[in-house]
Amino acid sequence: MEKVIKKVILSVLAILFLLPVLLTVVCSFSAGNVDTDAFRLEHLFPSGLDFTGYYDLLIEHSYVLRNFWNSVFYAGAITCFNILVSVPAAYAFSQARFRGKELLFFFYIVLTMMPLQVTLLPNYVGLRDMKLLDTPFAIILPAVFTPFSVFLMTQYMRGMEQSFVEAALLETRSVIKIAGMVILPQLRACVFAVFVFVFAEHWNMVEQPDIYLRQESLKPLSSLLAIGEGLTAAEVLAGSVIFMVPIVILYLYFHDSLEIGLESMKL
Repeated sequence: MEKVIKKVILSVLAILFLLPVLLTVVCSFSAGNVDTDAFRLEHLFPSGLDFTGYYDLLIEHSYVLRNFWNSVFYAGAITCFNILVSVPAAYAFSQARFRGKELLFFFYIVLTMMPLQVTLLPNYVGLRDMKLLDTPFAIILPAVFTPFSVFLMTQYMRGMEQSFVEAALLETRSVIKIAGMVILPQLRACVFAVFVFVFAEHWNMVEQPDIYLRQESLKPLSSLLAIGEGLTAAEVLAGSVIFMVPIVILYLYFHDSLEIGLESMKL
């Protein structure tokens, strides 16, 4: 009986979670040329398939594709560089011994809990002084060093079998060799999980582009859809569906690795 109740509760929660997504997909084929300011509840109910929103968005407003590829570039570059930085940092927190390690890691945890708005002004001042505002580096550079992925990888590495590391220490004292032969092969599932998390987080960013960028040609699709200026409701809905596709594909592709990685992390 308990299992049945759990399944019912989880099913209801899953439906509630998927309902806005399903409504977005359905309404993207039915909203017509209704302006976003005039959009009402009755426009949510389809009266037939209408591809006007997709046609206008991709053909009439072809600049949207430029913003879409901006999103791909920003999220992809941030994710790849973030993982390159996070792996050695997590290795140091989990395997190295140095004074103040736990205190430093505590500060990392505190940083992960801070809202984005707290760091926007310091980042803005730093980027301004480095003359990087209104460039792609203004979006990529601050995000590369976010502590969230370091925290996740550290927790994962601390849960790994340490006997392999101890056996490797009998053969070599090289940190690079131990990391390459022992740590990295066991880190694959965690890296995939972190890849999905970091990519999804920065795929959806809105505040950073609006503050750090002035040129519309440099902004990602998320920023364009959040404002919706000059777009009809159908075009915004169609853009939202297109915007969801890469994340859904990424999740489906890395689904198994994501589950394994989350199960192995000591959170």
